[in-house]
Amino acid sequence: MEQLFQRGKESPPISKNMPPKSGAIAWARSIMGRIKRPIYKFKTKEGLLQTDVGKEVTLKYISLAKQLDVEYEYKMFNDWHKANTDYAIELLKKSILTKKLDPETKQYSYLVNFAPELKVIIREAKFLDRIGKDIP
Repeated sequence: MEQLFQRGKESPPISKNMPPKSGAIAWARSIMGRIKRPIYKFKTKEGLLQTDVGKEVTLKYISLAKQLDVEYEYKMFNDWHKANTDYAIELLKKSILTKKLDPETKQYSYLVNFAPELKVIIREAKFLDRIGKDIP
């Protein structure tokens, strides 16, 4: 699992229709889930984690868990938060309709002024909320 994480952490495989940051966090959490199950099974066997091999496995588990949770997931969310909080507010302050004069007919028409980036930010926030992150 550690090799899988190291290979994919720069460009993680993201599920179809998932935004990039929340998809990367979901990918990291799936790896975390795959390494938790065996550790919980080892805990039920008395003395198994007390052996030299068990202690080594425990240290590797703790190391990878810290990389996944503290370093990777925390960094991904904070990067997204810093980049998008102010930007989303700026985009939301713009008027949603704009008036444009047609030079030929001399009549005004109204156009929707909705930034496509805002749609991505909203989708990302929705997915991050679903996985338990606090959205500003």
